[in-house]
Amino acid sequence: AMISQVRAFTVFAWHALRHCFKLKPDFIIGTTSRLMTGVLTWLTSITLRNGYFVDIRDIFSETISELFLAKSHLIGRGLKSVFSFMEWHLLVNATGVNVVSEAFPDYFQEKGIDTSKWTFFPNGVDREFIDFGFNTAGKCSDFKTVLYAGNIGSGQGMEIIVPEVAKQLGSKFKFQIVGDGSTCKLLEERIIALGVGNVELLPPVERTQLIKHYRTADILFLHLNNVSAFKRVLPSKIFEYIAVGKPIVAGLNGYSARFIKKNIGHAYLFNPGDIDECVSCIQKASTLVVNHNDIDRFIEKYSREHIMESMANHIISIASNNV
Repeated sequence: AMISQVRAFTVFAWHALRHCFKLKPDFIIGTTSRLMTGVLTWLTSITLRNGYFVDIRDIFSETISELFLAKSHLIGRGLKSVFSFMEWHLLVNATGVNVVSEAFPDYFQEKGIDTSKWTFFPNGVDREFIDFGFNTAGKCSDFKTVLYAGNIGSGQGMEIIVPEVAKQLGSKFKFQIVGDGSTCKLLEERIIALGVGNVELLPPVERTQLIKHYRTADILFLHLNNVSAFKRVLPSKIFEYIAVGKPIVAGLNGYSARFIKKNIGHAYLFNPGDIDECVSCIQKASTLVVNHNDIDRFIEKYSREHIMESMANHIISIASNNV
């Protein structure tokens, strides 16, 4: 998987550079949904001798090093040194920086980077989930459906929480896991090993089909492993889940947990990896009544369309002063 990602990025980088040299832009906008995409923005700006704006979506150096530390302390420390070096140069040379989590600046401030002029424009709620008219009552059946839709990787840790929780909950609850990722096989193996029959694994689906899954779900589920880097993130999935208007059960801590508590009342939070606490939260959520006023206020504040319009105006202002 790692080799295929490197190969894919190499092809992307080649074509991106080729287009930049052809277009000769006055200003560049980059993102770090993958750190190397941001680094590519920095390197391109050096070549073209112009400014750039970068959108920080996660702290890649911290995340990847902590995930590898569990396997090899030496490799983990080595990767952190390399990626921290690239991150530092990417950020200190940027004309403007945006973060999708208000917890990011403190981390980089400790690394000696001036974050005083950084902006916070989070992910927001997509148009499809605004005034969509979801049926918050769910469906009529003999069991409650607990839905997770998204990546199934080492960061989510589904294999360490879902099978055991599903087994304890029994036939009155059914987990529906929609997605794919590097630990999907581990999750499937764990389900088989425990003899769990109330977990359904489904492949990734298009947005229209995903909305159908949201309609029939009773509870929306989210879990991130207990890693320091994840205490700073604000997953985009949170905005989607909140707007759907169904009870949420989330294994989170740090900033994302505080964000949920501050903005809505229809969520139960448990410590990542805590099976008994997760079971208790799901049982409580199954009878939770959602406050629609909370959702309306949240959507009004975090509409992606409004956020992106404000962010675009900010970038235009920075670019105009830089050209």
